Amino acid sequence: MSVIKKTNQIVDRMKGSWINATGGTYYFGQPQDVDNIHSKTLPLMVMNPPQCTMKAENFNKHTFAVDSNWTFVVYNNLPSRYNVTDDLAILEFWDTMEDSVLYWFIDWFNLFEADGVEFIMTSPVQITRLKEASNDRLLALKVTFGFNFYRYCEATS
Repeated sequence: MSVIKKTNQIVDRMKGSWINATGGTYYFGQPQDVDNIHSKTLPLMVMNPPQCTMKAENFNKHTFAVDSNWTFVVYNNLPSRYNVTDDLAILEFWDTMEDSVLYWFIDWFNLFEADGVEFIMTSPVQITRLKEASNDRLLALKVTFGFNFYRYCEATS
């Protein structure tokens, strides 16, 4: 694995890859913030702050091994041509949403790989399909995954 200086570099690449892969909106924060995002283009990815566990690999080189777990939710409206009671059509739309998420993963990993950064996946990509009860046209995918990377901590002066 190569060294990454800051976790925000990962998040910046996530944002760029999502916008590139879907043309949608990316938001880094908490799920409850979604209602406050008024100027959004769907599909919307809401990436939650990661849970990270660090251990010192080499204090002299300021390098830490990071085990990270990530969760995000992708929201999209069922197009008006779909009937909200047609479960097979909704299933097809969820498949399309999942394709966008999987394409995002490929694009995001390839961006880092091009820079020589390697991630080691520590948990499978888990996708849960959600349907909003109060808005039957709003569908969501909750995605969780984990990976390891090395983080470099710059000394401040």
